[in-house]
Amino acid sequence: MNNYSHSHTDLPSRRERLFTALRVPAHIQNSLQMSAEQVQGKLDFRKWTDYRDYHITLQFLGDTLVSDIGQLRKALYSAASGFQPFELQLSGWGTFGLEEAPKVLWKGVEGETDQLHLLQKRIVDATSSLGFEPELRPYSPHITIARKFLGADPGNEDKGIFELLPGHFLGVNSWIVQDFVLYVTQPGQAPMYEVVDTFSFS
Repeated sequence: MNNYSHSHTDLPSRRERLFTALRVPAHIQNSLQMSAEQVQGKLDFRKWTDYRDYHITLQFLGDTLVSDIGQLRKALYSAASGFQPFELQLSGWGTFGLEEAPKVLWKGVEGETDQLHLLQKRIVDATSSLGFEPELRPYSPHITIARKFLGADPGNEDKGIFELLPGHFLGVNSWIVQDFVLYVTQPGQAPMYEVVDTFSFS
């Protein structure tokens, strides 16, 4: 059930910050939360993602007129229609930015990533007719865990970041993707991302 309330749509000239994404199921959120807690004891980042907000971005859409959301939904339903479910699993750690002072700490995904890239392309193609533009950099699926590295905690200063990250989680770390969502960003709230609509492959 989507929580997105109609009060958001009272003003058609209002803009909402939107993006499409794959949700991360609860058992994956929990294993990532455990990994993040291990990292928090060793590395200091300015912002840690709320575990309920873990996701894999497909396309960032940006500030969108509320009056355009109906057309956007139609395009996204067409992108989802008939797409086949596929399997993903967590992979290793990575960073964006300088390795010694990264802007983003993330967890990667592996598995049927060719299907993930195909889905992302379908979404970009479906939204391009509405004026949404793809990012210039190549698509790099990941789950953001933390942002803005501030330094290693005392006792760990002489170690590299990757030495301090926990190893592979031993529980079930795979899941079947059967849909994607349209999220709206609610700055200052926790969780920060609210589902506007869900687009099932069936």
